[in-house]
Amino acid sequence: MTEAERQAYFQQYGCYPIEDSDVENVGIVLTQAQIDEAESIIAKKRARQYLAQTDWYVTRKAETGTAIPDDVLTKRAQARLDASD
Repeated sequence: MTEAERQAYFQQYGCYPIEDSDVENVGIVLTQAQIDEAESIIAKKRARQYLAQTDWYVTRKAETGTAIPDDVLTKRAQARLDASD
């Protein structure tokens, strides 16, 4: 990007564009709190996905009376806890 293009960008948007040469290649540094929060969000998402994937057992139980396997009931109970934290 030329200097004139950078100036035009600044006048239009009120800031200069960020170019690859403006950024050092050091990667992203996260704090432990950020990592913990991300892991919590991922765990909640996985729990909700498991519940959605196994909802058909609950529907089948309601419609036909067919029992839900014990391992699925146990995992769904844990997933509800994980999703609600």
